[in-house]
Formats: sequence, structure tokens, C-alpha cells
Amino acid sequence: MNYFVTGITGTVVPVIVEDLMKKDNNPVFYFAIRKDAKGNDIEKRFAAVVDSLDLDHAAKQIVLKKSKLVEIDVEQENLGIAPDLYAELIANTDKILHGAADVRFDQPYEKIRVPNVVFTEKIYALFDKIKQQRAATGKTAPTLYYISTGYAYGDHRKPIPEEFPEFHPAAPDNTYAQTKAEAKFFILDKIKQFNDQIVIFEPTIIGGSARTGRTKTYNLHYVVMMLGYLGKLPFMTAENNRLDIVPVDWVAAIISDIMAGDALHQGVLRLAAGENGIPIKYLHDVGYDFYVANDPVPGHVIPKIRFVPRWVFNFMVQAQKNFYRLMYFGTRNARFRKLVKGISLLEGYFPYITRTKVFKNQKSMELIKKYTNCTEAPTLQDVFDKNGHLVQKGYYRKIMADTLETGWGGLVDFERLEKKTAGYKAPQAATVSALRK
Repeated sequence: MNYFVTGITGTVVPVIVEDLMKKDNNPVFYFAIRKDAKGNDIEKRFAAVVDSLDLDHAAKQIVLKKSKLVEIDVEQENLGIAPDLYAELIANTDKILHGAADVRFDQPYEKIRVPNVVFTEKIYALFDKIKQQRAATGKTAPTLYYISTGYAYGDHRKPIPEEFPEFHPAAPDNTYAQTKAEAKFFILDKIKQFNDQIVIFEPTIIGGSARTGRTKTYNLHYVVMMLGYLGKLPFMTAENNRLDIVPVDWVAAIISDIMAGDALHQGVLRLAAGENGIPIKYLHDVGYDFYVANDPVPGHVIPKIRFVPRWVFNFMVQAQKNFYRLMYFGTRNARFRKLVKGISLLEGYFPYITRTKVFKNQKSMELIKKYTNCTEAPTLQDVFDKNGHLVQKGYYRKIMADTLETGWGGLVDFERLEKKTAGYKAPQAATVSALRK
């Protein structure tokens, strides 16, 4: 099977490719890729991705052998792909996996619309040309697999429904959710107009692997865990809210099963934990105990987070943000501007944490069980059986172990933290020392 794939440098798509290598007897890949902000060329970026795949050396060599890189520019006609290569894609592609997106929550709408909406529109234009070419030559119709998000539904106060082909999102949580909703509207409109073979996947919050705990990116709940560990998040709210976090390997297994199985060609699959979401208070309590017991920094004190009402939490965040903004205007110290930007980024996460979001997933689970070898998502938390006994089915500890092993992917410098901790004197100890003198 010949695949045109976007998003290979992201979080989920590389794991899907790992799975397709095991499920498709003869996969051939065209990978859409571009230079990064640091100027690394596409060959270097792709080599780094292949090196990171959870495959043995022989399998990695097969990936390299069976892959062709397609340099793209989203803002150019035909994605900036050379005419001969674009024609080759139209002639040879059986399936498209569109997994690329800008997942940042603090971007201006005009900027994030390009990678999330315009890119999707141009991928569909390629898909449409492939569809017409295959129809003209008597081949089977191609299928487009599009990775959206459950959060495209926005700020729903009630359990978020499963709708297909209809779609009724509420006010968006941020520009990311807004653009993903816009792209989904575009795709659904094509399904309605032309009965196209398009499958939309709607994962919720994607966490580390249930098997290993590892992840390629440390966003959202990872940032909250990191701030708690560093003592920079003294307050939190909504302790009874449940975060719908699903493991990346479960998401990838479903998508790769659907693609390799070639039986489901149209519809929407919500990839969610549903009623099994993890309570924020559990996330904190288990995380606090684990990090205290396994902290690699001697003498580092991790304070417990205090849970306060939403309005108190939101007021304190705004007050802190306004204070840093005033300090910047008064001093022009870049540090205060950086702090304002950091709070703004953190605010993009708040709708996912402070608002109650429960995702219905019954219809999707029926399809998942029918068309894949997967069942419900592995829970992040331990659960109680029908007799009330604790059963350790969660993989949260694997995730926490990974954060300590990697320093949240390099975001936390444990050596620096240790030096800072060693140089710190508790106020009480300093007072006693002064009195002795």
C-alpha cells in the first residue's frame, strides 16, 4: 500500500508508522516534510525521526528504503511540491494520512489557521485529484484519514455528543480548537457533497505510551506536573474535574488497524477515555507522592498544591499577569515580559483543566471493537474492582518515571535545580545562625 503522510515529526504519526510497518506487508511512504525553524533540512529531520522509532535496526533500514521525502510549503500552490513529484503522488497514492497540525494554544488565529485549515484544504485538493485519477483508471477509491481532536467541540457544559455527519461545536476554547473545528467543517462538507471516503479521528488529550510511559512531546498535563514539581503552581482548581487522557500507543493502534484493515472508509471515531477520565485531585495526590519518593534532587522540597474555587484561581492568575505586565512597563525588564507570555501560554491549558469536559464515546467504541483489535483505552489511574479492591491497571507511574528520567524532555535541568537547592537556606535556619553570632 502506498501512503502519503503528513505530521511525521509530530507525536502520534511516528507511532502509527511503527505500527503500519508491522501490519502492512509492503508499505511505501511519501512523507510530507519541511525545514524546521533552526534550518535543519528535511533529510536531517527525517533521519532523526527514523532513529527515534521504536523499531529494530533492520526495520528502520526498511523504512528508509521504502520512504520518499516530499518537501512542502503550505502557503504555495500544490503545497510547493515539484510538478513531477506532485503528478507521481496523484498516480501512486492509495491512502493519505493527514496528521500534521500546529497544536499550540496561544497562537493568533491568522497564524495558526495556515497549518490547521489551509493545509487541510490543500491536502483535500490532492486527495480529490487522486480520487479522480483512480476513478478514470478503474482503480479503487482512495481514503483520506484525518486526525482532528475531540476538543474541536469547544466549551460544552454537558457530555460532548458523537455527531456524524452533523457537527455542532460550542464557543472554542482557544484558536487551536477554533481552527480544528473549521477544518472539520470543511472535511464534513466534502463528505456530504461527494460521499468521499474520509475517516476522521478525534483523540482527546494524548499522553505517553501505556506500554512504556514515554512520549515525544511534553505538553498540557506534563506542563502542569512539571510546574507542580518545581513548586511554581501553588494553587489549582476544579479538583473533581476529569482529564480525558488516552495513551499514544492506543491511539496509534486504532488508526493503524483502520488503515491496514481497509474496511472502514467513512465516519468519525472519537478516541477518548469517556467516563474513565482521570480526576485532577488523583493526578495531584499520586503525582505528589511519587515525586517526593523518587526525587533525584537531594533536599528539593515539593510543596503540595492547594485547591481553590475557580473564581479565586482565575482572579489570582489575572492579578499575577497584570502585576508582571505593570513591572515590565515600569522597568522594561525582558524577564517580566517572558513571565507574562508564560502565563498566557498556561492560560491556553485552563479550558482543558478547569472546565468539565466529558466525551461520549459509546458509538465509537462499537466501531473500534468491530474494525480493530483494540478495546477501551487503558486508564491512566488505578481503578477499584466491583468488590472495592484497588487494582493497579493505571500507567501513570510509568509517565512520571519518564519525566524524571528525561527531565520532562530536557525542560528541567536537575543539576541546576540541585545547585539552587543546595544554595538555599531556609528562613528559620538562617535566623538561628544569625542569633548564634
